[in-house]
Amino acid sequence: MWRAVSGVLLLVLSSGLVAACATTTGAVAPTPTAPPGGVLITADDTAFDRQRLEVPAGRPFELLFQNREGAPHNVAVVDQSGSRTLFVGETFGGPDVRTYDMPAIAAGTYGFRCDVHPDMSGTMVAVAGG
Repeated sequence: MWRAVSGVLLLVLSSGLVAACATTTGAVAPTPTAPPGGVLITADDTAFDRQRLEVPAGRPFELLFQNREGAPHNVAVVDQSGSRTLFVGETFGGPDVRTYDMPAIAAGTYGFRCDVHPDMSGTMVAVAGG
């Protein structure tokens, strides 16, 4: 009797171990593509994948933001001096993706950053006709 019970117990434990090992952790979906007329930026390893974004000037556009890690991030856009915030996107942990509906901005140079991690920053250039 004990042999039968221990055999069943061993089978249950080994099945659980196999299932746990088969589960992938930290897997991230492939990088999505930018929406038509919009831009894409990704956060990974507490950094943006680029420090310069070129966006269309004078019309609203979509900014697709992919957070590839568990830490919370967002994208905020500020004027060139950094003193006036023009847009603040939702802060969220990942891996996940958000589409920010960006307002029209005039042609020129702006800054973007993650409000949670101030070292995550870059330059956004709004280009006429872009």
